[in-house]
Amino acid sequence: MALTIDGSNITFDGRITVVNGFNPDTGVAYLVLTPEGGFGELPFFSAGTPGLPPEFTEIKMTPVDPDDPLPTPNPVVTVVDPGGPGLPSKFKLEFFVHKGLKGDTGSLVIANAEDLAASPALGAGTDKYTLVYRASDGMWVPTAQKVGNMYVSSDIAATGFNSTSVRALSSISIAAQPFDWYPEVYAQTQVTGSADTRVDLVARLNDAASGAMVGFSKGLVGTTPPPNVVIPAFSVSSALPKVLAGNAATIYLRAEQQAATSNSWSTPASPATTFCVKVSPLL
Repeated sequence: MALTIDGSNITFDGRITVVNGFNPDTGVAYLVLTPEGGFGELPFFSAGTPGLPPEFTEIKMTPVDPDDPLPTPNPVVTVVDPGGPGLPSKFKLEFFVHKGLKGDTGSLVIANAEDLAASPALGAGTDKYTLVYRASDGMWVPTAQKVGNMYVSSDIAATGFNSTSVRALSSISIAAQPFDWYPEVYAQTQVTGSADTRVDLVARLNDAASGAMVGFSKGLVGTTPPPNVVIPAFSVSSALPKVLAGNAATIYLRAEQQAATSNSWSTPASPATTFCVKVSPLL
């Protein structure tokens, strides 16, 4: 028999062939043992150590126009390092993929958006509105821009030099606004008085005599007191007079003599007397 086993020893009689023994390009050679008088190969004596897996130093995706053919082979494999004993081989991969077909030009209409609130409805009533996000339901709500204009009085006439205690100087009417607001009033005049006159300037909302005070200037006694300059002022600080959305308003400016006894006094015409109201939106 060409092959005998004696304990841990193997005795072989036959021919040994070294395959690729002189071919350095393959990187591997193996033995073929043919028993004497027959044909065959010995099985491997033991499994070898698993080699290291290859490493990919770069994987690249390259788009190709839909009408252009993809290259062959695909992907393209580039050897970076062939590796060696105990060292992994390294490669680059480049995949070529077709781009998607060009779609039709789209159109965006905000009025058709799914997250646009249905109320208030878009139209003439919401002209110049802006969109405000509502966190409770994730909707965008058409909302009036909270920006107020300044309204200025028309020409203001002078008042006569007499002892009339209360005098209407001017009024400003403001159309309904799409938001709540309060009037921010500014005015001034120069009173010509007598020794016992003291004249205040008062602005009131919607009623010249009993409306909520929205502007005030306290006068001084005398024939030539300093100018009265009205600034925003309110009767009760915790209850700010306001105009609700959708309501028009009128602001009245009056000169009111406050001394216990009155003598003659007067106020000049514009531009020596001025009066304006700013619409201040409430948040």
